[in-house]
Amino acid sequence: MKLSKEDIKFIDDFLINKKIKYLDIRVELIDHLATEFEESSAYVLIEDFLLSKVNFIIEFDKKQKKTIHWSYQKLLWLQFAKFFYQLKFVVIFIALEIFVYTAFNLFSLKTFSFIWLATIAILMLYPIYYQIRYSKALKKVQSMQSLFTITSLPSVFLYAFGALKDYLFETPIVLVLYCSVSLLLSLSAVIVIENNRSKIVEKYIQFVKEI
Repeated sequence: MKLSKEDIKFIDDFLINKKIKYLDIRVELIDHLATEFEESSAYVLIEDFLLSKVNFIIEFDKKQKKTIHWSYQKLLWLQFAKFFYQLKFVVIFIALEIFVYTAFNLFSLKTFSFIWLATIAILMLYPIYYQIRYSKALKKVQSMQSLFTITSLPSVFLYAFGALKDYLFETPIVLVLYCSVSLLLSLSAVIVIENNRSKIVEKYIQFVKEI
């Protein structure tokens, strides 16, 4: 039994009613549910079929949120690793280390720390800019939400600095390492966001057209 556009819209409204708010997850569910109903469902009415799938829908939503979230966390670490073996990123890594080493030797610890804080803050503002820029509809795409959460790990270095400041100032080598890793992670987050942003927007447009 081939579903009509009205049936597809009914499935979408049903999912919205069940609090499946993220568009990209809803589209996956619509595709799965519509295919199952057309190919193997014993139900005659689409509503009865959907009521029988409520538990599946809720579990799918939870699982997919985690899957999307961790996929971007993985991309963050993969990008971070590239700074140590992929030529163009190794060059960036060396340039960054020269910058950190030069700043450390030219300035006092407090001034060096301020330069680091300013640099990492600029990198952190990059994804915030995109969050403000995107429309409310696009912010309802789970992929976009998860993409921005990769900045949470670099931000830990920023928030923890106050508590660790005394120790870091007493051990300059650890301070330089701390700043270098945090900058690399922040830069990795920016690269991952930029590489995936256009893909997500394109998929979002496709999702809207599908629905």
